[in-house]
Amino acid sequence: MNTKGKLVINLPGILYDVAQWVMFPLNMLISGMCHLQPKSSVWNEGKWQNRRLEGSGKPLDQIKTEILEQQDIAYNEEDLVRLYDSLPNVSAKEDLVGRYWKGKILRTNGSVLDLAEWVIVRPLSLLGIKWGKRYRTQHQGDPLLFRWADKLYFPIPIWGNVGMTDIRWREEATATMNYDHQPWKDYFKLISNENGSVVLLGVWTHKHIAGGWFTLTLEDSE
Repeated sequence: MNTKGKLVINLPGILYDVAQWVMFPLNMLISGMCHLQPKSSVWNEGKWQNRRLEGSGKPLDQIKTEILEQQDIAYNEEDLVRLYDSLPNVSAKEDLVGRYWKGKILRTNGSVLDLAEWVIVRPLSLLGIKWGKRYRTQHQGDPLLFRWADKLYFPIPIWGNVGMTDIRWREEATATMNYDHQPWKDYFKLISNENGSVVLLGVWTHKHIAGGWFTLTLEDSE
């Protein structure tokens, strides 16, 4: 598919089901790594409402600015949870579906996504390849969409298909990306909708464990 000078590759749905079965050992390894993180990163279980979040002590506005400026720093995870709690919810159907998003991992020096940042994302960026997500319909989406030179877009279906619904995490129902075949979810909140730029704060979870944090920036807003 050619859209505004961009070549976008669409794959048949059956390929997503086949790919996730072929990559089952890798996906099991990814899930297992969440249990080996240096920090427990459990923010929505037990008596979490009584847990006081202190983090680094930075004001939320400063944390937000650092994220929006895409500063290459390691974030305190409690800071990210504090910020997440302060942000407005978004709707899966109204705010995410039918759009392309550019991704940026937020390092915490203790998450599975940190490893992906160093081993996969940064080396590929040297070749002009970056990552993002695409939600074609409410029940069909690409959890990993690579793009080269902002011209060629190609999905990587190793994790299977995803659907978009609103699910509650830390008391708030917000847009959530559900993996069809993995025990994973991505929860999103709106961090910025200023100056024509729409940016979401996302957290990827394996069941009860947060495996990493990231942002999604609406491509058409850049």
